[in-house]
Amino acid sequence: MTLRLAVVLLSVFSSGLTGQVFADSGGSRIVHVVLVWLKEPGNPEHRAQVINATRRFAELPGVAEIRVGEPVPSQRSTVDGSYDVGLYMIFPSNDALEIYLAHPAHKDAQRTILRPLVSKIIVYDFEDDGT
Repeated sequence: MTLRLAVVLLSVFSSGLTGQVFADSGGSRIVHVVLVWLKEPGNPEHRAQVINATRRFAELPGVAEIRVGEPVPSQRSTVDGSYDVGLYMIFPSNDALEIYLAHPAHKDAQRTILRPLVSKIIVYDFEDDGT
């Protein structure tokens, strides 16, 4: 998947939640994109569990913004709608992303929600150039 497609996916997530907003320090922000495939594709209960767990990440240190939702159906050949849940998160720095990844609440969600329900996860991290 190209960066361009990942950016397009970011713009189509159907629901979201804004977390704690940090003042722009003038440096590059980090965008953390995660696409999730369930072990039982399309299972609405499992999808809701992943989405709800993800929304709780908005309260973790370092998270500036988070959006989460289901794929938007599309007939365009360039759109990959095969995943079950997509999310993107904004961090003020790569250090903030690393703190989030190591946080016990994030690790607990991986252990109790993601590993039991998810067959595949793809992550794209990139610097937001501010344009």
